[in-house]
Amino acid sequence: MVAALLVREADDLAVTPRPMARRAVRRRLSRLRRRRQLKTTLGSSTLAASLFASAGLHELRIGRSSGGPAAAAEPLPTRPTLPATTTPPSTAPSPPGVPSSTTTSTVPGPGFAASWSGDLVAADPGVLYAEGRYHVYTTSALPYSVPRFAGRDLGHPGGLMGDAMPERPAWVDPQDRVIWAPQVQRIGGRYVMYFAATGPDGLKCLGAAVASTPDGPFAPEAQPLHCSDHYWAIDPYPVQDGDQWYLLWRQDDHEHTTGKIVVAPLSADGLRLVGDGHTLLTGTQDWERGYGDGGIGPIENPAMVRHPDTGEWLLTWSANRWETESYATGLARCAGPLGPCERISSAEPWLRTGRDPAITTSARFGGAGGMSFVVGPDGRLYAVFHAYRGAGRDPDPRLTWAYRVDAEPGTGGYRLVEISGNQTGNVPVNGT
Repeated sequence: MVAALLVREADDLAVTPRPMARRAVRRRLSRLRRRRQLKTTLGSSTLAASLFASAGLHELRIGRSSGGPAAAAEPLPTRPTLPATTTPPSTAPSPPGVPSSTTTSTVPGPGFAASWSGDLVAADPGVLYAEGRYHVYTTSALPYSVPRFAGRDLGHPGGLMGDAMPERPAWVDPQDRVIWAPQVQRIGGRYVMYFAATGPDGLKCLGAAVASTPDGPFAPEAQPLHCSDHYWAIDPYPVQDGDQWYLLWRQDDHEHTTGKIVVAPLSADGLRLVGDGHTLLTGTQDWERGYGDGGIGPIENPAMVRHPDTGEWLLTWSANRWETESYATGLARCAGPLGPCERISSAEPWLRTGRDPAITTSARFGGAGGMSFVVGPDGRLYAVFHAYRGAGRDPDPRLTWAYRVDAEPGTGGYRLVEISGNQTGNVPVNGT
């Protein structure tokens, strides 16, 4: 089996640029040395090839657990660094080179914190607790349109269960079929998935899909939920206040070409926006500036929740460049889903690396973003987010991490705390 995997991997590396291929071979051989077991559970089958998963390179041709034919390899999805517009503003920034690391340090601790997705690519995670399990849905990674992970608790890595939405919507551009940042909630007696994808005109739009169970398969609506003329709309996030559901998302416009956070009410079935988006937050801080003098942003990946202990509405968002260790998460408190919101983190992000004051962990990671929230059956609030191991950046894989969200008595702040049992000596996180 190992020989067959290596042959198939060689085929994929043959089409990878030579410096990246050499780096990939070194990294993957290192992983093989660290692990004697090549087993990652996928339902009742084995996904040994998951050890080789890495964003920006080529993933192995992995057959589905049903024993069907293997899917052809193609590049894993990467998010462009600038929003596509049909008439780009003349002031749109040009991406500079990837910045050198300035946020890395060794965090003391007795062990390593395991990523909830194991070694599998798992970016922009959306989390749901339903029917006795945690479900995490992530941005497309071959061969899956919407990978779904599941587990009984967040203290141990979740297992990859398959594709939650195997059929993409008809409105998605066949040349760019990536599904971004899926989020699922139970609305009106069924489960609704919100996501972003590329429409036929090349712009990013919001979409919705429905299913009778959290496992799927989710059936996409025939038309987009929301598109914006000339600009992007991405990263939808549903939030409930009483009987009313709202949707947050990143919306670009002429004044915010790399995003702002907006919100609008949803219809009772969750499949229609009621009114235009209302601005909750715009970028103002240097740590949110991903393109030097080109302006603040990107501002994206919003999430909102009411903390069960304090009753405060919390808003998080991601900023800076997703493909670097500078990607970070901000925190604000809001009067409700429609705002207004006041930043808790201002001059510095709330979370960027494993050494930030906002987190108690033994893990080393960088570029933390794409956060979402869930209240567990124990009544505690938990967060999942993606980050690169160590001081990593693209093309290293973005993995999903899970932590408890605790209020800090007397400070008005909040801290992410490593979950008991979410430590293991078998899963290294320092990227070596």
